[in-house]
Amino acid sequence: MIPQGVVKGVVFYIKDRNNNKLPEDVFWLMKEYRLMVNKAIRNALATGITSRGTLCKSVYKGFREEHDVYSQYIPAAVRVAAGLLKAHRKRLRKYNRKQKKGKGKNKTMPPKVPFSKRLYIKCENQTYQLDRRTGVLRLPIRAGKHVHIELEVSSYHRQYLDDESLVLGSLTITPRKLVVAFRKRDITPFVPETVISLDTNERSLDGVFVSPAGPKAIQLDISKNCVLQERHNERRKRLQKKKAHDRRTQRKLCGREGQREHNRVEAQLYLVAHVILKKALAEKSVIILEDLTGLKLKHWSKRLKRRISSWPRRRLHAILQFMARWSGIPIIFVDPSFTSVSCPICGSVYPVSRMDRMFRCACGWECPKHINASLNIMIKAASFYEDVARAAQGRPDASWHDPMMSLYDLETGARTEGNGMSGMVGG
Repeated sequence: MIPQGVVKGVVFYIKDRNNNKLPEDVFWLMKEYRLMVNKAIRNALATGITSRGTLCKSVYKGFREEHDVYSQYIPAAVRVAAGLLKAHRKRLRKYNRKQKKGKGKNKTMPPKVPFSKRLYIKCENQTYQLDRRTGVLRLPIRAGKHVHIELEVSSYHRQYLDDESLVLGSLTITPRKLVVAFRKRDITPFVPETVISLDTNERSLDGVFVSPAGPKAIQLDISKNCVLQERHNERRKRLQKKKAHDRRTQRKLCGREGQREHNRVEAQLYLVAHVILKKALAEKSVIILEDLTGLKLKHWSKRLKRRISSWPRRRLHAILQFMARWSGIPIIFVDPSFTSVSCPICGSVYPVSRMDRMFRCACGWECPKHINASLNIMIKAASFYEDVARAAQGRPDASWHDPMMSLYDLETGARTEGNGMSGMVGG
């Protein structure tokens, strides 16, 4: 469930905040690096090379003669060029499909040839040396020449530099900052003792927390994201109307507004993720979520499609997944089919209106529909994972083939019953 390595990028700044300027040799190296990336792209397009290894062999000798740089920067530049070319080929295939179907004729322009415009350097950990005690970076320029860059180290950086289990990864240098990747290896998730099952909604995260002490309802309000998105969308509309005569200024201002929206929504998502992960670490919980990557928007209205498309559900799940892996918290994604309309007791399926807040079944089960969905999500996970089934029952000797679940009713409290769905749910 957890990969062998999880990578996290940590931002560093130069220690002299007043100047905050890199040495001139580093700026020269950035320009040479950018030139090598663009040359590699043109060489690949001219020769039809698609393999990164073949492209590196093709340009390596010429780059060694033309550019007086440390040799490790050449394969690093080719790696960046290969990534840009891969994205370009993907856009080109999409454009050709549209042209073949006749949908894009006289409407869209073919994708432009990619090129690197910004100044930056990206290299692997065998290229540079970082003194983790003093925070001094030794960066080679060419054979026999290198520069030392003193980085500003705070208590935040110390938790990564002083952790011997973290291995240094790639280094990215821009004119304003430096990003060092730290890799954590051999992460073994703990055996869960409790369960956090969450139903992801547009304005809230609703679910249940199941422990030996009994189940509890969970509700996290994330409606502020909707307010922020609507506010910035209205601002962009006003800017587009006000600057309709100046397209360049319009794109610049709308892009700036979009970046503000992204930063504010991202901050809210991280706050929600920290609350969930803090609870999961304290209680040794497994986190169960829905896999919402395949949402179909075909038969919905244009307004609803736009609203759901801007819903940052996948970003929230990605943040939770990364942070859980970094902390060794087990996390599971299950199929969300029929979780909102199924009864966790008898398995019957009843359509639930969007306006109706309760789920009611003929068997007598009644529960808020979001709590009901989170119970079904937990049942699906328990049908496939033995650790989840044991943690959901709150008994370490629970049988895998006969899972029991704690059913939560907001009015009457908790009760433990057999769900009658062993071997049936999750198929």
